[in-house]
Amino acid sequence: MGFTSGGKVLADIIDEIADALIASSANWVEGDSTWDTTDRTGNNARRCLKYTGDADDIWMTLEACNTSNQVWHDGTYWNYAKGLRTTFCASWDAVNHTHPSGALSLSSTMVTYELRRNGAINADLATQILTYFLWVDPSGFALMAKPEPNSTDDRQASFIHVVEHFAAKEYSDGMTNFFCFTELNYDWYGTGGTTGYQLYHTVRPFAYRSQNSALYGILFWREDTNSRYALKSTGNGKVYFVKPIYCNSTDGFTPIAQSELFWQFPEQAGLVDGDVIAIDGATTKYICKTLDSPDSTGRINYAIKYVA
Repeated sequence: MGFTSGGKVLADIIDEIADALIASSANWVEGDSTWDTTDRTGNNARRCLKYTGDADDIWMTLEACNTSNQVWHDGTYWNYAKGLRTTFCASWDAVNHTHPSGALSLSSTMVTYELRRNGAINADLATQILTYFLWVDPSGFALMAKPEPNSTDDRQASFIHVVEHFAAKEYSDGMTNFFCFTELNYDWYGTGGTTGYQLYHTVRPFAYRSQNSALYGILFWREDTNSRYALKSTGNGKVYFVKPIYCNSTDGFTPIAQSELFWQFPEQAGLVDGDVIAIDGATTKYICKTLDSPDSTGRINYAIKYVA
């Protein structure tokens, strides 16, 4: 539990997240012990967790999808992907050891960081190294990572993937307390293709999934003059930012909770990769990470929790 970084294959990162969540709180338990990462072929490296801290139990699965499948058609070619899939379930098929019917088409998202146009994915996720930065605590995790390059997959992306359970909400809505956010620095997505292989930037389990934009369903503060999401003051050297606000709908008019795990910053804010931001009057710190990817110089810029 806490912050870690380094280089690992996806299955080992999944194990690290799952084991850390279970160690962090009695509310996180194994959801199905037959789901493990021993077999790393196909989509068999996976973990299933159950969260028992709310009125209704929630199952969450993390899967290394190492089978290349069609994701979407761009009008000329099919695009193929591999990556990390996260799925939320209100129940679990303990007989067949799998998601209940419809879960992959209703409450899952796939971080399609390994993408290729007009051809099957070359990378083997069982051996491909991800340079990663990870925070895990009882509320969930924030993961940023950059894949090892290869010469065949032409749309490799770096990403941030956050799963967060909030203890308190602004109002009672009768839904789960989970939220999931994903953004890639090289963002290609669409509909069609294989069920469960689509990227959805925001997932409010059992309420909605948004594929249109990384900002649908989540609010980031941005000042008007220079469109900065955060800034480092030239007056006192302090950093000013607003943590993102989760919403119950994609129109942004239903704020329900505020994240504690991450926030966004622009490159013109005076912040650079590796900066550590300490919160006044608290022990909490965030670390700023700026990631490009093998196939794009575009960057994602986020600060994730570094010290509790």
